[in-house]
Amino acid sequence: MIEKGCEAMNANPFEGYRITSSFGYRIHPIHGGQTFHRGVDLVTEPWNGPVYAFLDGTVRFAAEGQTGSGFGGYGLTVALEDHRGYLHCYGHLSRTAVSVGQRVRKGQLIGYQGSTGQSTGPHVHYEIRKTSSPSYGYTPGEKGVVEPGAYLLKEHGTTAQEEGQPMTSEEKRMFTLMQKQLELQGSWIQEQKRLSNMSCPEWAQEALTYYRPYIQNNTGSYDFWRMLVIMHRKETGRLVQESD
Repeated sequence: MIEKGCEAMNANPFEGYRITSSFGYRIHPIHGGQTFHRGVDLVTEPWNGPVYAFLDGTVRFAAEGQTGSGFGGYGLTVALEDHRGYLHCYGHLSRTAVSVGQRVRKGQLIGYQGSTGQSTGPHVHYEIRKTSSPSYGYTPGEKGVVEPGAYLLKEHGTTAQEEGQPMTSEEKRMFTLMQKQLELQGSWIQEQKRLSNMSCPEWAQEALTYYRPYIQNNTGSYDFWRMLVIMHRKETGRLVQESD
């Protein structure tokens, strides 16, 4: 039984949710430091509100994620494998409403929003992995996942074409806007990767030479090189001259 119509999800795949954390690099809310967020964090009302499947799929996982399982820290999770073999993961749920092996339709109830696992508050972590094995397709970086919003919009467009239903003007507008946002996000991600692995800049060469016995390579983030210079100045008693 499908408990929620899907027409409203066509133009905006996350209709009814607030996106509180996007796909891409961010400061980790629990551990700190810059990490890659492999999905999107979605919030609905009430705190334990119903969560519906964004696409058709077969349930491959519906339980508490354990360390080493591919869902460690995800709390109660439902994972659906779609017709392409991609795995759609819904994490931090308070309850699940499906079982492994069950066939689920788009818009069908699969669970309820929660804050289980490593979570700072009620939300749904939605992540799309490129495969369902091994370890349910888990990879530590961005290579094993896709941007959820773009994937859902692409799937909707493909389904509409297969069914002979062209996109409406509003759907086309939203799709074009999402594409532009993804291009900007992709450029930002690449820039963050570059900055996280930049060669030692000229202004930090003296500090690198000083600490060479304790540093394994010549790459690091901008903040790393900046802190290295500050430590070097402090250790050598070199004060920064104030400008007039």
